[in-house]
Amino acid sequence: MRNRPIVICVSILVCACVMAQDKPREKKLLKDYHGEVQLPDDLYDAYAAFIGAIETADFGEILKHCLPHSVSFTTAARPQKMREYGPDINIPFLKKGFHKYILNLRKDSEDTYLIRTVSSYTWFVRTKSEGWKLYRYGDKPIE
Repeated sequence: MRNRPIVICVSILVCACVMAQDKPREKKLLKDYHGEVQLPDDLYDAYAAFIGAIETADFGEILKHCLPHSVSFTTAARPQKMREYGPDINIPFLKKGFHKYILNLRKDSEDTYLIRTVSSYTWFVRTKSEGWKLYRYGDKPIE
């Protein structure tokens, strides 16, 4: 009888763990998305890691999420009238103009997706050796 409380506690913990695994995880970066295309979990994770790198505005960290030679970077601020437009990853714009929440998704193939935010568009491709990588980027606000 003395072991009964331990058995009950262990049973409760096992049930809680099983229930936690069945519960879908919260994907905050999709809070504004209401479309039909489903974003693969591993692509969501790659996008979230890319956003984390963007929030540091560290060139080296951002580069880790990109295919080699696929995107260009600029460090000088864009002219004010064109601040929100460009085919490059502009570090000053990342700090004060980039929006991270996903508004739209487009699945071009099993291995390529377009992710659109209020401020920017990103194309990701799944590689065999390194998973999802950014291969095209641009800033253009939704008008």
